[in-house]
Amino acid sequence: MKSFWPLLLGALTAGFIAFLLGVSAAVGGEKPGFLGIAVGVAMGAVVLLVANNLSGNRAMTQADEETRRRALAFEVPPGQAALYVMRTGFVGKAAGMDLALDGRTFVQLKSPRFARLDIAPGPHTLAASFGGGLAAQTKPIEREFVAGAGDVIVMKLTLGFGAAKAPITIERVSLENVRPALAGMDMVATS
Repeated sequence: MKSFWPLLLGALTAGFIAFLLGVSAAVGGEKPGFLGIAVGVAMGAVVLLVANNLSGNRAMTQADEETRRRALAFEVPPGQAALYVMRTGFVGKAAGMDLALDGRTFVQLKSPRFARLDIAPGPHTLAASFGGGLAAQTKPIEREFVAGAGDVIVMKLTLGFGAAKAPITIERVSLENVRPALAGMDMVATS
C-alpha cells in the first residue's frame, strides 16, 4: 500500500500544475495548450521519482545529548567492542540506508549522520541496503570484520553513481581520521 502514495502524489502534482497553467493562460486571454499539460506531467514525474525513492524511509530517533556525549568520548565497555557507522556524501542523502549487524537491522541512516553500537568480540557481518523504490536502484552490500575486546571500529558508508545500480560502499576507516567529522554529525539512536 505504501507504494501507492508516490504514484498518487505524482498524479496530483501533474494535474494541479496543468490546471494552474491552463487557468493562467485563460486569464491571459490565450487558449490553454499542450505546454501546460507537458509541464504538469514532467513535474508530476519528478515528484513521483523523488517520493518513490524516499518511500523506504522510517522515522529515526535522534540520540539524546548525553548518549551522544558518551559516544564521542569513544570509551568501550569492558569485554566489548564499539562499532561506529557513519554515512557521508551527497548522493541519496535524504534516503534512509538500512544497516544490519549479523542479520539484525539496528538503524537507518541518512547523510550525514552516525550511530554507535556496542558489540561482542568476534567475527561480524555489517550489511547496508535501501528499502522502498530505491531498493531496485541500488545493490545491497555486506562487509565482514573481526572485533577485538576494546576495539573502536568505524565503518564509513557512501552511495555512489552507477550505470545499472548505484553502489553502496562500506569502508573501514581510522578513528583518528574521522573524529572531527563525527563530532559535527547528528547521532541516531539504535534499536
